[in-house]
Amino acid sequence: MSKPFISIKNPFGDNYLKGERFSFGYCAPKYWLTWMFLLLSYPIAYLPGSLRDSIGCLIGEIMRRYGKTNREIITKNLKETFKDISQIEIENVCKMYFKNLGCMYLNLPQLWWKSDSRLQHLIDKEGTHLVDDILENNQSVILLAPHSLSLEFGGRAISRYDVLSMYKPFKNNLINWFIGRSRCCKENDKAIIYPRNMQGMKSIIRKMNHPSVLYFLADEDISVDNSIFSKFFDTKKASLKSVSKLAKITKSKVLPCICTYDINTHRFLFKVFPEIKDFPSNDIRNDCAKVNTVLEKQIQVDKTQYMWTLRIFKHRPDGSDIYKI
Repeated sequence: MSKPFISIKNPFGDNYLKGERFSFGYCAPKYWLTWMFLLLSYPIAYLPGSLRDSIGCLIGEIMRRYGKTNREIITKNLKETFKDISQIEIENVCKMYFKNLGCMYLNLPQLWWKSDSRLQHLIDKEGTHLVDDILENNQSVILLAPHSLSLEFGGRAISRYDVLSMYKPFKNNLINWFIGRSRCCKENDKAIIYPRNMQGMKSIIRKMNHPSVLYFLADEDISVDNSIFSKFFDTKKASLKSVSKLAKITKSKVLPCICTYDINTHRFLFKVFPEIKDFPSNDIRNDCAKVNTVLEKQIQVDKTQYMWTLRIFKHRPDGSDIYKI
């Protein structure tokens, strides 16, 4: 069973030795290929940004040409989201999406190998004073992030705060440990990242009594039982009730945020938006509608950097399956 990743400097009183740690089992032959991959990622992290992004764009083009399944999912998502979108627009979004995706894959090793201070120099930040104001008022903050391609750098952008978050464990235990430690075990980190399960959520709720920042993603279509269908651009999308419930239980303010990447400048931008007004309310339907409205605005920052390969319409009001071939 997966454990949380715990920073040594975490302010919640948790012993980091009780979190995920290195195992000598990772030296077994079955992990040798994984070690080779991780070692090869080191020089990639220190390539000049222009060269790294040139290679990333090339990799993205290869993925676009040969990734038929992902192209089909992107097309179906865009057609469902934007009813009047043309085939040319779909192709343009798809082409730029894969370029951004390739660059993201080549940028990830920077998170694994570089120090927090070096990474902060790569990320421009807007609106973080909004987080500071709420924390100074002795309240916790839920940073509501979408699945943008650069979401991992969004988590790194807030390392100066007391951070809580959740992760989906990788099947490869070595990869799970290596990437997990890079998220909260650098020199300035003060975070705990829990496995994505009910026990992890309960722990987060308890921890948020201490003014802290929860980096939270809630745009996936996970369950009909815990969602409400709300307007989303030109259609309806299942919106999770958990954002409203969590804000109410923890008495936290909810601030939307997004992290994007500029291929031309080789820099990231982490932007925090003003808090969602009158949220949560006593009307869960209204709250879910607001969450979808926020997601619309986040996607409009750069339509080509949202993870359109996610099955965001897994459940439909009429029970249909738009992804069925």
